[in-house]
Amino acid sequence: MTDEALLAARLIMGVPFIIWGVMKLRGGEAKLVPVLAAIGLPDASALAYLVGICELVGGIGVVLGYPLATFAVLLGLWCVVTALVAHKSDVNQMLAHITMCGGFFALAVAGPGALSLFGGAPSGIWALLP
Repeated sequence: MTDEALLAARLIMGVPFIIWGVMKLRGGEAKLVPVLAAIGLPDASALAYLVGICELVGGIGVVLGYPLATFAVLLGLWCVVTALVAHKSDVNQMLAHITMCGGFFALAVAGPGALSLFGGAPSGIWALLP
């Protein structure tokens, strides 16, 4: 796979999470809080902001290509959890999240390519991060 195709895949998979994270941090959590509270999660408001931060940081990590084995796998697992917990009553949303999970896992296996932060292989102190 060419480095340009990997960059396009990282952008397609990461940018929506950046947008969703920013939306949650800028007031979009109001829609998420009732859903989290209905599931029975404690302190749904704080959890909604945490979700926004995780989506934003994860999306940025995928777009930059910083070790995809970390960010892509975590966002893939996040998609499975949200599919099974929050979207179990909507088959279309559940399947969409499972599909995104597959895309993130495929990115993790393919690697970030040369057009990424550190060329996909961090060195020095950055290599110590997961």
